[in-house]
Amino acid sequence: MPFTIRPALPTDAAAIGQVRVAAWQAAYAKFMPYDYLAALDPSTNIEALKLKLEQLSPHFYLSIAEKAQQVVGFYLLGTPRFECTANTAELWALNIAPHAWRKGVGKRLVMDAIANARRFSHQQILLWCISDNLSARQLYEQCGFCVNGQQKTDSRLTGHPLHEICYALKL
Repeated sequence: MPFTIRPALPTDAAAIGQVRVAAWQAAYAKFMPYDYLAALDPSTNIEALKLKLEQLSPHFYLSIAEKAQQVVGFYLLGTPRFECTANTAELWALNIAPHAWRKGVGKRLVMDAIANARRFSHQQILLWCISDNLSARQLYEQCGFCVNGQQKTDSRLTGHPLHEICYALKL
C-alpha cells in the first residue's frame, strides 16, 4: 500500500477527525463503553485543531499518512501530559483508519515520530497504551519502545476505568 507521510495542514483537520473516530470505534470496542464510542463526533475540536496545525512545533506536531490524497492515519507528538524528565516528548496519539491496518502505516508513522523527536532534540519519547491492547503494544515494541514500569487507571475520559501502561524509548 503506497502512501506518503507529511506534516498535517489545517485543511487536513476534518479528515483527521474522521480517522480518529473510525480508529477508536474499531480498536477500542473491547476497552470502552459502546455508548461512549458511538457518540464520538469527528467534528469535535476541529476549529481548535485547525489553529494548532497552522503553527506546528516541538510542543504540538502532527503528521499524517495519506494514500491517493486521503488521510489514512496520523500521529500527534507533543509535550508530555505528566511530569517527567526534561527533553522528553510524548506520542499522544497514533490513529490508523481500520482499512489501512496491518499495511505498514502505523510502523511508518511511529518511525516518523521518532525521527521528528530526534530533530526536535528530545532524548526520550513516552506513550501510554491500554494494557490489553495487544496489537498496539506489539507495534510499539517492534519500533523499539519498552514498558517503563509506570501504569495508571483512569476513568475521566470514558466514565469506565481504562488500565494503561507507559512505554518509553531513549533516543
